[in-house]
Amino acid sequence: MKKSIKNERGLSPVIASVLMILLVLVLATMIFLWARGFVSEHVEKFGISIEESCSSINFEASVYEDEEVEIINRGNVDIRHLEIKLFDSVGNSEIRKFDIQVDAGGSVTGYINFEMTDGSVPDKIIVYPALIGKVKGKSINKVFTCMDAGVTL
Repeated sequence: MKKSIKNERGLSPVIASVLMILLVLVLATMIFLWARGFVSEHVEKFGISIEESCSSINFEASVYEDEEVEIINRGNVDIRHLEIKLFDSVGNSEIRKFDIQVDAGGSVTGYINFEMTDGSVPDKIIVYPALIGKVKGKSINKVFTCMDAGVTL
């Protein structure tokens, strides 16, 4: 027995073309948003790249009793805040923000809890300075952490 195929139609060419164009636009948008994450904004400080300003940082960090931290900025760049990375013996790490500003040539002291979230004491502590710079071509500021200028406590 043969079944006759009558009155069965596919998509019209116009609708198929519109769907194809929409598919291409959605894919192009997704690729653009994904690739945009690889291109960073250019942040400047004193008219030069903020990465170059990181090489001008000269600071010391000391820990005293009762988790008192003293930061001495011997450089000519203001430090906006500090990021402190704690490492335990198992290999876990945590980052904490130490919201204290240290002007160029100045020093400050403050208290910070160095306990990890699980209650353990870290084996290693690294303090990283963070600078604030202006995004090139825009009127906004952005914080940049100088990962190459860290000090181990």
